[in-house]
Amino acid sequence: MLRFGMNMPLLLMMIYGSNLIGVVLAIRALLKKRMPKFVFPVLWALVMVRFLVPFSLSTPISVLPGADMRENSWLQFFSPGFGNIDSYAESTGVQQDSIYSGTRDPGHSQTLSETVPQMEDGKERAESSMAVVEEAHDAAQGRGEPSTGVHLMQYGFRMPEWRLLLFTIWLGGMAAVAGVLIWQKFCYSQKLKNRLLIEHNETVNGILRGMGMGHVLVFTNDEIASPLVCGLVSPRIYLPTRMDFQNKELLSHVLAHECMHIKRRDNWMKAAMLLVLCVNWFNPLVWIMSKFLSADLEAACDGAVLQYYQGDERKSYAASLLAMAVTGNRTTLLYSAFSRTEVERRIKNVLAYKRMSVMAMLLSVLLLGSSMVAFAAGCRAPFSEDLSSFCFSSNLRWGVRATLSRDIVSGEKARERADNVILDILKADTTKDPQILEEQIKAGLAEEFGVEKGAFIIDFSLLLEEEERNAEYESWGLTRGEDGFFLYKGERVRTFADEVLGFWQSTEEGAADVRIQRDRFGYIISVSALHQGDEEYDRRTREIERNRSIW
Repeated sequence: MLRFGMNMPLLLMMIYGSNLIGVVLAIRALLKKRMPKFVFPVLWALVMVRFLVPFSLSTPISVLPGADMRENSWLQFFSPGFGNIDSYAESTGVQQDSIYSGTRDPGHSQTLSETVPQMEDGKERAESSMAVVEEAHDAAQGRGEPSTGVHLMQYGFRMPEWRLLLFTIWLGGMAAVAGVLIWQKFCYSQKLKNRLLIEHNETVNGILRGMGMGHVLVFTNDEIASPLVCGLVSPRIYLPTRMDFQNKELLSHVLAHECMHIKRRDNWMKAAMLLVLCVNWFNPLVWIMSKFLSADLEAACDGAVLQYYQGDERKSYAASLLAMAVTGNRTTLLYSAFSRTEVERRIKNVLAYKRMSVMAMLLSVLLLGSSMVAFAAGCRAPFSEDLSSFCFSSNLRWGVRATLSRDIVSGEKARERADNVILDILKADTTKDPQILEEQIKAGLAEEFGVEKGAFIIDFSLLLEEEERNAEYESWGLTRGEDGFFLYKGERVRTFADEVLGFWQSTEEGAADVRIQRDRFGYIISVSALHQGDEEYDRRTREIERNRSIW
């Protein structure tokens, strides 16, 4: 099942869009001479959609690891009114302590409720508009529902100074670029005001009607040197006064080219590109994309026109391109026009033009289809990994918690449904094997939520009572000293690590570093110890002393 949302942070849109520019540039470099010309404007359009539309499509092939937005505050520096729990704690002095509450009740399966960050000393300093704390534990217990703990919701606290500075610079740059483009547009619009409508030229009107573009207005202008199309809603064609209107072939080629720009909505593409430039003014890849987009639009327009010409007509069209191109005039994003820029390349393409074969069409469709899927599903917004509570059963040594590897449509009461699936599997288990349990839980959750098994991550935690744990340690020569620190075969332990159990201990003095190794069932299979004189022990000692001197 796919999950579609409009929740992509602006910074991620910029990062993913930049990555896609690199992909299209690579495709363009490798396949430019082998693919039809219309392919690359479509690819650029997909890139601009990624830059402009905050959509997120979560699928099994999406590449971003799941991450709660609270852990990705850097994604929000473009949003001054939103922050996260971590930065809230920094600004208000709130202390956070995540604990698990609950007891093991022999003979019963139970869900441990996770208590999320508590507000203590900094609570008085927090403004009431910054945070709302809702305690739902008692109400849930009264209704006989699983406890959901304490929920912390935060609203609109102050942005850190460095983030505010970046946000201000970005806004200033965007305003400056937009101002320059608007001024250029205004100046050129003033030039186009000195125009004359061509109303009674039967040659022009006949050509337009023959192309199904009889509604398009054509003007002449003394201020321009090359034909162009200007306007979005009602595009108009402007022809230079110096043009030879008696040359029907030249006139036909020029109008065909400009009408093709209108049919293909190229000015809309360029307007979208201008918007991308304004928002991403600091990104050199976007400026590179604007250059290649203009060139690819002209090449695609030429290719579309050439489909209607044969043999010598293509040579005549190439001559018209050369005749109307102006030395020093650059392809612009403000309008569609003939340009001398890369004119040799365009003429070579015209003369070498061949009609697209069926195979080339199939490859083009395949490339565009796969690109659309990859561009849409290859990236997604951060999401909450949280799914189930911490669950365990008295017949097992393990506690289980399920999280998400990607965003899914979980539906109503997702936590309760996930808990029920996990608890049913735990109570029915006779293997006590975490590998088997993991596969069963993933399969059960996949069936419950209608997604693939890979959408779930199952975390196991070894659960041992203190007496049981100490007895197990003693059987391997580990005992507790009077100060509470471990002794290994009579030697004081400096660092102690039981990673599977999640138990660590360290002290400044000691004669051994001890590490516990357990099998997949949670039983100790070895105890490794490093002593004074061992190379690794001495290396750790030097590192500890170096860190101590730094601090």
